[in-house]
Amino acid sequence: MRKLMLMLMFLILCNLGFSKTYFEVSLNDSSLANLREKASNNSKIVAELDMFDGGEVIKKEGDWYYIKYRTESGKILYGYIHKSQGFLTETYVVSSKDGYANIRWEPSSNGKIAGTEKNGTILEVYDEKGEWLHITYGDSPHFPVAYVHKSQVKKEE
Repeated sequence: MRKLMLMLMFLILCNLGFSKTYFEVSLNDSSLANLREKASNNSKIVAELDMFDGGEVIKKEGDWYYIKYRTESGKILYGYIHKSQGFLTETYVVSSKDGYANIRWEPSSNGKIAGTEKNGTILEVYDEKGEWLHITYGDSPHFPVAYVHKSQVKKEE
């Protein structure tokens, strides 16, 4: 739990003021994801990442992401991780003429409202469904569970 909270704090702090794309480990079992020296399964393992660990994406090479990863002790490591070992998130900020955005449970203006977020609130986006962005919300910091309309947010630059 402590590691999860530290990772969340790190991602929030890293997202303030600038946009980044992040890779987050997500595996179907309790195995670890390998951060490698080169974009190859035969390459030396630099670190083993737990579920929800991850880092800032620097570049993509084929099916591999080269990421900047911060260990629990604060050490910065760089390495490659295969796309099959997780997913990407992008940072958006609420920016609505109304001063807030409705967060909905379904990707529809008729969907039940889960809540509202004020302008300036940072949202983690996992996917798009037409004009809607699939986001984390509330008690689900690692799982996309709600939607916000694209017109209500802007991608941080």
